Amino acid sequence: MAEHNPAAPVLVPDGGSPGETQPAENEGAPNSEEESLSNASSGGSPIDDAACISASSFSYAELEEKLKRIPPGSDVAMPSAKMFEAVETLVSGLRGMAQQHDLFSDLLRTANYTKTFVSQCKNNEEKLRLILEQAEASLSAAQGDNEALRAEVAEAKSREETVDSRLHEAEDEMALLRGELRQLQTEVSIEKKQREDLQLRLSAQKEELEAEFAAERKELEADYQKQVNEMYFFGYRCYMKKHGIKRDIPSIPPGLFL
Repeated sequence: MAEHNPAAPVLVPDGGSPGETQPAENEGAPNSEEESLSNASSGGSPIDDAACISASSFSYAELEEKLKRIPPGSDVAMPSAKMFEAVETLVSGLRGMAQQHDLFSDLLRTANYTKTFVSQCKNNEEKLRLILEQAEASLSAAQGDNEALRAEVAEAKSREETVDSRLHEAEDEMALLRGELRQLQTEVSIEKKQREDLQLRLSAQKEELEAEFAAERKELEADYQKQVNEMYFFGYRCYMKKHGIKRDIPSIPPGLFL
């Protein structure tokens, strides 16, 4: 901030003597621009942007032109070199303050943007937290379902192993039964063949026995007929002997010796 320097006495080009000096009327009083600078620096009224723009366009030519417009007989004191330096310092300070104002405005906008961003981040964080809680609940439920599925899979696997074991046992039993069946079929075929052979032998023996029986029957019939004939002749002789018949031609009934 510019230092407050009291205005030095300057020569006033009026109608008076050329060597006479007059103190500036504003000596000991602060300059209006310096007051505005001190008010701005001490937290007074805010600086207008238009005033900052007009102050930033300050030039010595305009100041000289304005000083020339002062009438010679006026009581206004002419500015000194220190006042020019103070004005220049004040203008520089105003320019800096304008830049700081722009910077503070940018910072304020940035702070507002940051606040909005932080608020949005908090809202997004809250939403993400809710989503995370829902995801954790879903994950917990999924883990429970997964555990239940694992238990069911383990039980199904155990049942499958039991079924496989029983299936292997059944296959072994089937193989054993097939072997026994083949053995029985072999035995049945052997027995069938033996039965057929036995039947053939029995048939042959039957035929042989029938032939022998027929032959024996014929022999027995012949023997029986012979015995009948002999009995007949024996009875006839006994009859002849009993009745004293010596010789007679027996009347043999026809068909007796057939």
